[in-house]
Amino acid sequence: MPSDKRVALAMEALAPKRDAFQSALGNTVEQVQGFLDEHQSSQNGGTGRLAAELGPFAAGRIDTEKLSSLFSAEVSLDTLTVETIAKARDTMAELTQRNSDLFQVDVPPGGCLHDVVEKALEEVGRAFGAVRIFELTRSGSLKGNEHARSLGAFPFDRWSRGERRLAPPLVVTVDGADLAPSGLAEFLDGEQKIVLVVRGACAPAPLVRLITPGVFVMQTADPSELARLAAFEGPGIAALVPESAARFVHDPAAGGETWQRLTLVHAPEKEPKQSLGGLSGFQQAQEVRQLVALAKQPAAAPAVAGEAAAGAAPLSDPVDKLAAWLLTQADLSE
Repeated sequence: MPSDKRVALAMEALAPKRDAFQSALGNTVEQVQGFLDEHQSSQNGGTGRLAAELGPFAAGRIDTEKLSSLFSAEVSLDTLTVETIAKARDTMAELTQRNSDLFQVDVPPGGCLHDVVEKALEEVGRAFGAVRIFELTRSGSLKGNEHARSLGAFPFDRWSRGERRLAPPLVVTVDGADLAPSGLAEFLDGEQKIVLVVRGACAPAPLVRLITPGVFVMQTADPSELARLAAFEGPGIAALVPESAARFVHDPAAGGETWQRLTLVHAPEKEPKQSLGGLSGFQQAQEVRQLVALAKQPAAAPAVAGEAAAGAAPLSDPVDKLAAWLLTQADLSE
């Protein structure tokens, strides 16, 4: 992984969310192990009990009441079921041992940003797939290892709403020439946060295409500003770009209109002329123009003669406006 102090600063800014994911995953490993221990110690007919809640990863998916009834009914698990649950436990345990490489990936020069992010999230998703396998196997809904492939890959499009809210952040290093972020829109859901650390020159406003009412979008040259992304409750993406690129923040919490949500800190004065990373100068210039247009506050409509009278209702019909003007021109003294 390339050495870049911005990467370390980005990881630090997103540490609370990352640590919460790791902590929840570690707790779930312990709880699944407790489940196995309880059953293995009660195979001769002893009555077990649920040791603890299965933790955040099971919220909304595991019926703990049914789980308790399983113990009280003194049901023993067959060998294949125990093996499948143990594999799910091992998958979760392996992910808890991963260091920054689970949350930090690099796009090689000439590589595809979308594909690298997609693969990284598939790896993270293995945690969610393992929990599902445990629940399905425990409840008897899973026959054998028919869904064991989820232990190897669990793509983002299969994540539930609850799983997307638990999504850990991802820091991605990428060359400016390979910065094509519009394809990342499909991953901006739940609490998913993505930080792009850009190497070298890039298009002035590549993230403008990702601005939608509920997504936090930022281009900045200052890693300390990533704290705003980390604090936002919802999906978001930020890019650490060169000083020459546009810098802006789109914060969904700042207002109902786009110009209220979008703060434009800097826009390049000269439009790009040279192609970069497959984008022509025209395409790059269009992104800058779009950014400026979105940030522009609408001008107030000019007042119409006759509408400024105290208590007068605004005139919207053209005929009414014409009549009001004629009245101001007519001499009705006689």
